[in-house]
Amino acid sequence: MAAYTQNFVLIGLLNILLLYQALCLTGSSAQVYRKHKHKDGDIDTASLTVLNQPAGIKIQVLLQSAECHTCFLQPVRNISPGSNYTLYIDTRWPIRLAVNDPDNMDTYCAENELSQHFQEHGEYKLWVISNSSNSVICTGPILVNDPMDSNIPIYVALAILTVLASSWILLKYLHRKHYLYKLLCCFGTERLLDPVGMRTDLGIPPSINPGEDGGGDDFADKSKSSSRLKSLDTFRGISITIMVFVNYGGGGYWFFRHSKWNGLTVADLVFPWFVFIMGTALAISMRSQLRKGTSKRHICFRIIKRSIILFILGLLTNTGPNNDDLATLRIPGVLQRFAVTYLIVSLTHLVCAKGAQSYWVNWLGKVQDITDYWLEWIVQFMFVGTYLGLTFGLPVPGCPTGYLGAGGLSDGGEYENCTGGAAGYIDKWIFSEKHIYQRPTCQEVYNTGPYDPEGTLGTLNSFLMCFLGLQAGKIILIFKDYTQIVKRFLIWSVLLMAIAAVLCKVSKDDGWIPINKNLWSLSFVLLLAGFAFFLLTMCYLTIDVWKIWSGAPFFYPGMNSIMIYLGHELLKYHFPVNFKVPREHAQMTVMAFWGTTVFVVLSYVMYRKKLFLSI
Repeated sequence: MAAYTQNFVLIGLLNILLLYQALCLTGSSAQVYRKHKHKDGDIDTASLTVLNQPAGIKIQVLLQSAECHTCFLQPVRNISPGSNYTLYIDTRWPIRLAVNDPDNMDTYCAENELSQHFQEHGEYKLWVISNSSNSVICTGPILVNDPMDSNIPIYVALAILTVLASSWILLKYLHRKHYLYKLLCCFGTERLLDPVGMRTDLGIPPSINPGEDGGGDDFADKSKSSSRLKSLDTFRGISITIMVFVNYGGGGYWFFRHSKWNGLTVADLVFPWFVFIMGTALAISMRSQLRKGTSKRHICFRIIKRSIILFILGLLTNTGPNNDDLATLRIPGVLQRFAVTYLIVSLTHLVCAKGAQSYWVNWLGKVQDITDYWLEWIVQFMFVGTYLGLTFGLPVPGCPTGYLGAGGLSDGGEYENCTGGAAGYIDKWIFSEKHIYQRPTCQEVYNTGPYDPEGTLGTLNSFLMCFLGLQAGKIILIFKDYTQIVKRFLIWSVLLMAIAAVLCKVSKDDGWIPINKNLWSLSFVLLLAGFAFFLLTMCYLTIDVWKIWSGAPFFYPGMNSIMIYLGHELLKYHFPVNFKVPREHAQMTVMAFWGTTVFVVLSYVMYRKKLFLSI
């Protein structure tokens, strides 16, 4: 066991070493086009030099990120004739750009002529030329250098991880089939490598099972397999691993950060999937406790106790060296939402849960996972109805009823203080503005005030996400044939994603209910639940049914998810888990992989030593 632990750690360190070397090469070649640093060498920037001809007229440059929905162009600079000015452009999204007359705001060059998606570290030039009749012609923006693809560090990292994973799978296969022994025997070293031969020479009878003597237990075919579904822990481990990578910077890439308002990124997947799998595990855990004869009163006590502990842990993670002022302590948070969601969904399920399952022999048996728990469905529809009623019916002072926008600069700044509509209003009324999140993701683009993405109204929809995960657990418990389980998982997946597509009109900003992580909108929850059902299907088939994947390495952090979450939050700014690196995608990607690998390896070691943090 110790040998395999050492091998696992060494492979993790080798992964980081290879990644660092490869990305350093990538970073060194990047210096060719970065002789002139862009705004202290910031990532996600390009330079745009506007050249106004000497015989021209005074102009005004206006721009706005296309990510800022319904925002007006913002004036940036007035440029006199014969002057040049260099702007630093955000390259994460397309940029809307225009040239106007600063005096009467006549448009010289409209945004549909100039707007484009600039390349990171690109150097662009825009020539503004006017003639004797004061008509203006804009030429450009034209790229004058040859910037390297900023996504290369991610491509390199994925390639290295793919090679290492493939090599590990191949070596395990060769080991199981004893091909390595046969190969090395050709070189006359079989006496050193054949453990059966050594045991025979020592007078010890050979073992039938490769794992009976304590060695080789990773590859032994055990006659009695654990009833625990490894796919659930692997699903949870995938979520926590992505969370650590994202929270440690994600290489500085915008798609590893949360959406600014509407839309979906990789970072937005993590939290809802955690809530989903919590519901799945809840169904299995509660059935197990009831079958053991645990009273519902005792289970209720455990649920309340765990919820209180989670909520307190959430408050602790909201504090820190610079966040110890109780007058401004943020009350909502990730673990707080976990706590409330777990409390409500668990108590509701406890009322309907059964220790022994009865089976219908008629057509109701095909939907028994729904009909047996009709009361829970009614409760969930009440929560969803409450959410929709408050979101679209609650009057908010100074804001249109049913407003779902970001406020700030959106809608031309008309509803500046309406961020989140009813969701933001309710949180400010319950907690006050000082006790909610002060730096929401929408602030960067929309220039908004405080808003909490883990607020009260969105928690109602998190109940639904957990309940849909609970539904997955019921399917696993009720239907014993894996084909029936997979069929129902896929039906739920397609159905939920289809409803989400209708609600958002397959559009980022123009749907009835846009996909929005900040609001935990209904379309967001249904879409992510659909994704979760599909991912759980793949994990279930490959790990528990076909057994072609052990779930590693994600299985190990999934077995210690609370420890990983708290550990990565507490050590986020501490060596050796994290330390300062230059703001380059290559170095930041290595840093994110390093921090993630530390916790994956730690979870593996804790698993081998049977150390699990539970509440």
